[in-house]
Formats: sequence, C-alpha cells, structure tokens
Amino acid sequence: MVDNILRQLEDEEFFVQQVGAHYRSTDDYGDLLSCEVTVEEERLKWAHQDYLQGVREFSIRLDSGDPDHYKRCGALLRALYKIKPIVSVNFDPALEEFDTLFTPIGVSNADAEYQLSLGRFYDVYHNEMTAFSFAYNVCCMYENEPAQISDAYIHTMCTYLSSSDNLSADSLYMIFKSLMH
Repeated sequence: MVDNILRQLEDEEFFVQQVGAHYRSTDDYGDLLSCEVTVEEERLKWAHQDYLQGVREFSIRLDSGDPDHYKRCGALLRALYKIKPIVSVNFDPALEEFDTLFTPIGVSNADAEYQLSLGRFYDVYHNEMTAFSFAYNVCCMYENEPAQISDAYIHTMCTYLSSSDNLSADSLYMIFKSLMH
C-alpha cells in the first residue's frame, strides 16, 4: 500500500486493484489449509461508488469539505461490508474433513487447531473480516501509534457487521476514531 491511499482509493481502477488484492489474499490462514476466494469485480466497482458517495455525504452533511481518515475509513468499511465482494470461499481440504491429529512433522496440534479455528471463522465471516481488516489497516496508516486489537475484538466486530446490513458510516467512523485514541 502507499502513503496516501485514501486519495488513491478515489480512483476506481486503483480501488478495484488494491481492494481486490487484499480480498484475494489468503496468506494469513497458515500452511495446513489452502483457501480459494472468488471476488466479483463488479461488486468491487459498486463498493467503490458507495465509498465515494459516503465520502461526499460526509463532505456535504458535515460541511467538512475534506473528511478526515476516520470518516473516510468509516465510509470504506460501510461500502465493503455492505456490498460483500467475496462471492465464494473454498478450503482444501474441506474444513469438515481436516483432521488436526494428522499434521506434518513440526506442526503442533495447537497450531493446527488454531489454523482450523481461523479457517472456520473466515468461512463464516469472510466479507466482514476482510472489510474490517482492510479499512482498519488503511486507518492505521495515518496514525503514529496504531491501536492493537485482539482476536476477541475482531470476532465482536465481525459479528456486529454481520448482524446488521445497514450500519451508518457515522457509527463506523466513530469506531475507528475511538480505537485510535
């Protein structure tokens, strides 16, 4: 990512490329599980338009002209979680077939169980988790000492995003603002 990513995300091609790359990346799910993610480009373009609309709304309604990074990240999170760019997730091996007792040499049972639990969580909350991680990472780029968040916080955030399909950008921007201060 780049230093002024919020400005660059205003460009549809950049948005689709950067956000799409983040959504397709499954490097964090360990060596034991392989995950294929299908991201629909038209949904990314739709999310881009929704993001721009959210930024414009802040500009007009708050008479701020140039919304800060908290507001822009709130609009970004709202657009991404609402549009749901990931249309399918397929694990290999399938999660229900993965046996943590039969792992390669050097992989502890605890590591295998952690990767399996992460895979199960991602299988349920893939759009919410990826939307939050992208918007959170972007917001952190503008902070001197970004907030560190726990797995429990991420779980709560994903549950919150999943339980409502029409959260406001205002409520989401306030989450970023409160996290970073």
